[in-house]
Amino acid sequence: MALTRTGCVVVFAFSGMLFAQEKRTAQYYFEKGEAAATARSYKTALAHFTECLRLQPYFMQAYFSRAQVREALGDKQGALTDYNIFLESNPDNKEALFSRAVSRFEYGQWAVAKEDFLQLLKLPTGIETNTVFYQTQKGDGGTNRIFSASNNLRPTFFDYLGQIELKLKNYRQAILYFDSAINLTPDYHNFYLGRGLAYQQAGDTTKARADFEKVLYLDSDNSLARHNLALLRSDRFSTRTEQLLTEAIAANPQLPYSYAERGLLRLNAGNLTGALSDYNEAINLEPDNFDYYLNRGLIKERAKDFTGALADYKQVITIKPEYEKGWLSHGNVMVKLNRFAEAIEDYTTALIYYPNYGLAYYNRAQAWHRLGKFAEACNDLHQAKSHGVTISAKVESEICK
Repeated sequence: MALTRTGCVVVFAFSGMLFAQEKRTAQYYFEKGEAAATARSYKTALAHFTECLRLQPYFMQAYFSRAQVREALGDKQGALTDYNIFLESNPDNKEALFSRAVSRFEYGQWAVAKEDFLQLLKLPTGIETNTVFYQTQKGDGGTNRIFSASNNLRPTFFDYLGQIELKLKNYRQAILYFDSAINLTPDYHNFYLGRGLAYQQAGDTTKARADFEKVLYLDSDNSLARHNLALLRSDRFSTRTEQLLTEAIAANPQLPYSYAERGLLRLNAGNLTGALSDYNEAINLEPDNFDYYLNRGLIKERAKDFTGALADYKQVITIKPEYEKGWLSHGNVMVKLNRFAEAIEDYTTALIYYPNYGLAYYNRAQAWHRLGKFAEACNDLHQAKSHGVTISAKVESEICK
């Protein structure tokens, strides 16, 4: 009797193991992945979708779902790979095509993103989907529009195409795309903002100003429109220009370039304290922008804070070693500190990256001269002259005795 019961137990357990093994199919892992993605457990979802595809490599929907999860995890390249695989079998899937188009746009792949958006314009509208997309306002940060691929997205497609042409510097074509978006949705401020930026880059300041003012009519707190209106003013150093930039900052304190622009304005007006404060804020918001460190270094240099200036110029050439202006500026402070040999090293490095840098030749000539290296100084002075630097007769006669 005992033996029979034991045998029954073994058979039952074995049957349970078979049932569990049969349950863990590709479909099982796909459903587990969908549930995890819905719960925003993206790493878990990624593992499930990957296991699904290991078991069944042609489970196309799993590629699409895994692409969305990879996007959520910040793996743009992995997401693009999965979208590409899915679209090979489903080239007219509007939802996937739009997802890939946006991913390509955000990844900076302008030409292929453009192809996707043009293809989307050829597809019918009104496809049902549960996927929700978010469009971020140009340059302002934060989400400002929510839509799904089942909406009529033609205005959005035109808007993205306009942004792509802006990136490619095809300003006239960008304007045409923004015109199409505005014709379809005339009350959405972001389209006017894009067209205003295109007009601004194309040199049509009158139409650019009109579009930025239209943006503020539709969205009175739009800081980017205020920022660009300030840049369009004929007097870049007026009190009104500074006021517009201050209003842009008040509307969105997270925009680093508004602080930087106001800081530059204050620097040129001689307000070193205000300029330094603005660049401190800009760098705090965007710590990898080498131009901000370059301008803050200039402010400190004018304020005779040479140690601080050197630290900022050092940061410039750390972030972007090939930036010749960073080496030139660093060398200029070395000269002011009477460290001429080190200044010559900086100017030489600038010339390695930019061999036609006339100003680097000129400044190196001055440093050679201070060290008593007259032949080297005269040679550099002639090089500076050959690269477009105007040399006075007095300087030439002094250095090339």
